[in-house]
Amino acid sequence: MKPHEYADVSAQILKDRADKLGGYEELYENLATRLNLSFKNKLKPSEKFVAADAVKFHIENKLARMDCGKPNPDNIYDGANYLFLFGGLTDES
Repeated sequence: MKPHEYADVSAQILKDRADKLGGYEELYENLATRLNLSFKNKLKPSEKFVAADAVKFHIENKLARMDCGKPNPDNIYDGANYLFLFGGLTDES
């Protein structure tokens, strides 16, 4: 593919995702609110993210997409799998 063709395909992907997931402004405002609430203690100086935090980010992102986009059965499986991964990373037994 030529460079401009990548740009054309990317533009179409953005359009398709907006139709499916909703506008990016609403999605990322929703996600930012969720992340500020979810990670308020991790936003302090010297606090570090761990693997479970990275999975928690994906959970919050999935929930934001569910809030702003059209219903998608995949969201249930993705969300559940992220929760299972979170459990695996935080289970102390």
